[in-house]
Amino acid sequence: MRRRFFLGAAVAAGVSPAFAQTTTPTPAPAAAPAATPSPQGPIEPVNALEYAFVAALTDERMRPIFREYLVNTHVVLALSGAAQNSAPLEVDVRDDFRAAAIFTSTQRVDQVLGANAPRIVINGRAAFERVTGKNVVINYRLVPMLTLEPSDVARYLAAAPPPSAGPTQ
Repeated sequence: MRRRFFLGAAVAAGVSPAFAQTTTPTPAPAAAPAATPSPQGPIEPVNALEYAFVAALTDERMRPIFREYLVNTHVVLALSGAAQNSAPLEVDVRDDFRAAAIFTSTQRVDQVLGANAPRIVINGRAAFERVTGKNVVINYRLVPMLTLEPSDVARYLAAAPPPSAGPTQ
């Protein structure tokens, strides 16, 4: 878990006023992605997973709950193509860290990648199985954002699944 980290709101909004005053803005490239800029604070949660994720920023007791929800509830895996069996979309989180993008809701995918971005809504365990052996970023370009290395993903998958309520009819 050397590289695993939470990006807090302070980090995302951490451009110091002194730095902002001494630099001149550079124009955006013509081919800039259609993504919205990162928010200044945490996302406004729309589901239990996001509530737990935002709460985990400031309350360590929420982190195990967030991890459980991440594996056992629905997440959105961004895809590289329109087919449901397309490879997961990999994004450059930083210079030395490329990762498969998983989001906590369809609203987050729309916010970052756009409404037409290919995706599949599946449970977290299934998403982690599809990205086994890869780095992962949860909520790319948002606050909070979490990165996981392949060993972290393996630990999530090794956790016992919740007990089944039995077969449904």
